[in-house]
Amino acid sequence: MSASAFGIADWKRLARRLARIARPLLAILAIVFVVYAARDLAARWESSEVQVDWLLLACSIAPLALSALVLAIGWKWLVERMVGKSLPRTATIALNLESQVARYMPGKVGLVLVRMAGAARIGAPASTVGSSAVIETLSYVAVGGACGFIALAAFASSLFGALAQLGRWGLLVFALFAVATLVVLSLDRRRIPEAILGALGLHGTGALAPLRLPLSHGVYWMLTMLHGYLVTRAVGGSHEAALASSGFYVLAPVVGFLAIVVPGGLGVREAFLSIGLAPSIGPAAALSAALVSRTASVLLDVAGWLLARALSRDSASKSLAGAHEQTPADRPPI
Repeated sequence: MSASAFGIADWKRLARRLARIARPLLAILAIVFVVYAARDLAARWESSEVQVDWLLLACSIAPLALSALVLAIGWKWLVERMVGKSLPRTATIALNLESQVARYMPGKVGLVLVRMAGAARIGAPASTVGSSAVIETLSYVAVGGACGFIALAAFASSLFGALAQLGRWGLLVFALFAVATLVVLSLDRRRIPEAILGALGLHGTGALAPLRLPLSHGVYWMLTMLHGYLVTRAVGGSHEAALASSGFYVLAPVVGFLAIVVPGGLGVREAFLSIGLAPSIGPAAALSAALVSRTASVLLDVAGWLLARALSRDSASKSLAGAHEQTPADRPPI
């Protein structure tokens, strides 16, 4: 069957079939990994109390909050490219912040559903807003994996054994993946089969995604590394250990995100981060850092949701007030 004959319904059936196969396998892998990490940490646990520097911990929240805003702006640029027009800045950023809390629904479907439900508020088709998650995820994972492994490779001399090898070989694998992703994102839409364009709700011509999307994700992950550096320092890690382990704060969310069946990557992200940090700062401090980072992330997601709801209500109130202030001549005929 040719690509042109492979319609939208066929693509959807293929995606559902692959999802049914992948979900149980990913669930088993996630459970096995979390159990292994818990046993490994328990075997190396140190009973010494972890001393927390609360000032550094408070400072670590700032780059994390800024990264959420950068991520929302990058998504706005992407959807604007997909629909071929400018979108309202405040409403679009608010919708993105609002959707982040929905990541904690199993299967990550909540994020997509919230964005689609709010698509009318930003003047974009719901199908396009929903499919933007596919393109965004490609860039998010590719850039995140590359940034994380670059950081590990840069400080490989401060890592030990398998972790040092992970930095070296992981960089090669994710560099190839990142290059392939950038090639896909730069494809002209005229070279993409009509069935795929229709399924993604793409309009206009030009590259699939703006160059600003992966660049914004690069800034997002660098801010995440800064957050990780400060958290590691806050739980007692040295400057060298904090730098060497900063890449794990990038790779842990990527791994947690790829564990599709786990709500928000809960457990998987913490297990990966704890294993990565333990050799350089000890199991107790590593687990503390992982839990602190997760707690900060969840609290910021909730704060972002509250801010987004306030912005959405304010925008709706202004629209209603503007409609009431119209003169009879300005109002459209019934």
